[in-house]
Amino acid sequence: MKLTEMYETRKALTAERDSILAQDSMTVEVEARGHEVANELGKLDAEIRAAQIRERFASSSAIENLVKRDNEQGLDERSEKRYLDQWIGYMRGGRAPETRALTSTASSSVLIPKVYEDQILKYLDANSIMRGLADFKGGVSGYPVLRYNTLATNGKGTSTATGGWIAEGGSAVATDGAWTEVALAPQLCSPYTQITQTLAKMANFDVESEVMDTLQRALSHQLEFAYIGGTGTNMPTGIFDTASTSIGTYASESTPAGSTGATTRAQQVTACAADTTKFLKAINTMRYSTLPASYWTSGSAWIFPQDVYATVGALTVNSVPLFVPSADKGITEGMGLTLLGLPVYVTEYVPTLVQTASAKVCGFVLGNIRDSYSIREWGGISMIRDEVSAAATGQIKYTAMAFANANITRGGAAVQFRVTNP
Repeated sequence: MKLTEMYETRKALTAERDSILAQDSMTVEVEARGHEVANELGKLDAEIRAAQIRERFASSSAIENLVKRDNEQGLDERSEKRYLDQWIGYMRGGRAPETRALTSTASSSVLIPKVYEDQILKYLDANSIMRGLADFKGGVSGYPVLRYNTLATNGKGTSTATGGWIAEGGSAVATDGAWTEVALAPQLCSPYTQITQTLAKMANFDVESEVMDTLQRALSHQLEFAYIGGTGTNMPTGIFDTASTSIGTYASESTPAGSTGATTRAQQVTACAADTTKFLKAINTMRYSTLPASYWTSGSAWIFPQDVYATVGALTVNSVPLFVPSADKGITEGMGLTLLGLPVYVTEYVPTLVQTASAKVCGFVLGNIRDSYSIREWGGISMIRDEVSAAATGQIKYTAMAFANANITRGGAAVQFRVTNP
C-alpha cells in the first residue's frame, strides 16, 4: 500500500473512531467495532512510520548517488581530449571550459585536465616523506573531523592492562575509550608562476606542460614543508610543531648558551647535546625509554632535517664514525639509512630556525608517524589564469589551487627532540 493510500485509510478510520466516541451509549457490537478500529489505527500508524523512514532513506540514497554521478561525470569530462584542448586554449588566452562553474572549488578557477592532475599526484607521492608515512587520505570533500581513541596501545597510565582479569565472583573494571576530535578545515595552498604573453602566443612547444611542471614542484615543496614544519597559521600543523602538548618530548639535560647563537638547526642540536656522550644518551632515551615499546615494531622511524643528520653522521669516537650505513650491500644498490635499528628519513623541509630566548625548537622526530599524524587532501586541483596583475610587464600569471590540512593526532606515538633556548 502506498503512503497516500495509507493516509486515506487512516483518515477514514479516524473519522469512524470519532463517530463511535461521540455516541452517548454503545451496544456490544459498536464497542467491539471501536476496539477493532483502535487496533487497526495503531497497526496502520506503525506501517506509516516505517514507510516514511524507507522513503527518507531512499531520498538520501538518491541524492548521494546523484552527487557521485556528478563527480564521476566531472572526472570523465576532464579525461576527454576535448576538455584538454579547451583547457590548452584557455591557458593561451581563450575561453574557459564550460564545466568549470559546476566542478571547480572556486567560481573563477578551472579544474585542470585529469592527465595533468594524475601527473601532479604521482610526483607528490614520489617526492614526499609524509604522504607515505602518515595517515593520508586524498580526494576528500566537505569538512572532515577526525575522531580517534587516544588510549595508548599498551594501556599505559590506565588500568586496562589488568582490569579485564577478575577473580571468581569479582567485578570487572570498565575501560572507556578516550575519544577526542581534530577538525581539519581545508587550507588553500596556492603557488603561482608567470610566463610572457609573447611566449603564450608564439610557443611551438607544449608550454602548458612547462607551467604544470613548475607548479607541481611548487605544490610538492609547499605541501611537504607544511606537513613537517607547518605553523598551523593559514596552513597545516607540522609534525615538528613545538606548540603541541600531546606529543612526547625529550628535553636536553642542560641548555647551553651556544644554542641561542646557533645559526643552523644542527648547531642547536649539537650545542644542546654538548658532547657525543650526551647526544648518545639523548637518542637512546628517545628510542628505548620515551617511545612506548608497543610502537617499536609497528612502523616507527626517525625524521631528520638534512643538516642535523649530516651532523649526526659526522659524530666520531676515537676517529671512528658512530653511525655508518650498512656496507655489506653492493655499490649499485641504495644503502638504507637506519639509526638504532629503525629507518631514517631525511628531509630538507624544516621550519625556520628560531633563535629568540626561551623559544623551543624541534631537532628531529621519532615515532609511528601513521598513528601520530593525519593528512587530508581535497579532490580536484584547479588553476586561475590572470592576465591583469602582471599586465604592466606583459606576463600571464598561472595560480594553482590545492586544498589540504593535517595535524598531530595520537601524540604519544611520537617523540620530539626539543631544544629550549636560554
